[in-house]
Amino acid sequence: MNDSNQKYDLVGLGSCTMDMIFSVDDVLRMELVDKNQSQKKYMAIEHSSKLNVRNVKFFPGGSAANVASNLSQLGFRTAFIGGVGDDMNGNVCLDDMRSKGVDVSGVEVFKNETTAISVILLTPWGKDSSILAYKGANNLFRKEHLSEDKLLTTKCFLWTSLTSDDGINAIERCIELAKSKNNLIAGAPSISIIKNRPKETISLLNKSDIVSMNEEELNALTNETDPIKGMRALFDWGAKIVNITFGKNGQWLSDGVKIVKTIPPKVFLQDTTGAGDATMSGILYGILKKKSLEDTAKIAAALSAMEIEVEGVRVGTPLEFTELENFINEHEIRQQIEDF
Repeated sequence: MNDSNQKYDLVGLGSCTMDMIFSVDDVLRMELVDKNQSQKKYMAIEHSSKLNVRNVKFFPGGSAANVASNLSQLGFRTAFIGGVGDDMNGNVCLDDMRSKGVDVSGVEVFKNETTAISVILLTPWGKDSSILAYKGANNLFRKEHLSEDKLLTTKCFLWTSLTSDDGINAIERCIELAKSKNNLIAGAPSISIIKNRPKETISLLNKSDIVSMNEEELNALTNETDPIKGMRALFDWGAKIVNITFGKNGQWLSDGVKIVKTIPPKVFLQDTTGAGDATMSGILYGILKKKSLEDTAKIAAALSAMEIEVEGVRVGTPLEFTELENFINEHEIRQQIEDF
């Protein structure tokens, strides 16, 4: 397709959520090892206790909505499609995306359901968080609600986690439409869709060109504890670009020929919510701008670092690319390049 016929750089389908971030101190942190020597981390609350909350903040969120917002601020033409409830949270979420330049005309508003809510518990350890997720209107979105023209006029379609039958069918229809115009397909499956719909997740990844997830998600999906073996499984399923994140240990980005291992810059960690979405935003920015694998990884690492410096999502990411460039120039981002 000619660029002149492409209305969007990215169209994303996934969750639109109100993130409620609760900072809590009166919790216990436990690390246990199961019979397979796998380390498990738990957050525990004393039974029949009253849990003190230090502060509460509300931020519009949702993976596909976050990526569309991040890239719109960097100058991309983006659209979000999905479902929200006819309520205050839904209005706030849509207004926030509109303020960032995202086209939300393809969002379906459901009158008899509430907008999805994620209760995010932040602990004193900073890096630890647990999420209580209510899918709400996200689970009501169907392929009949799709604005098909958007999928036919975008350079890239991004899918994230919708776990209902209707949601899976909507993603499949979007991929079908986008592929009919040879457009890129990007997938960012969360642990939710991987654990609840593993077969469907693999089927969707079979049709995806670009994949990004964290180490936990890779292990759960491929049953491989070795990240390289897990990445090879994703390439075997059809991916052309694979990115795996390892928290403070950085990320590995590969095209199947070489792998770029990137150590993130040192920043003051406030909140990791949205870090993975910022990483995917950077990957897509680099690929759509035809950047090298090394530069793409550096952009992704910088965006993620800027995100975690501020509590909440979409509030730490840059408002223009020059801001991102300045951050990269002012911070050390180490990289190691190897054959894959």
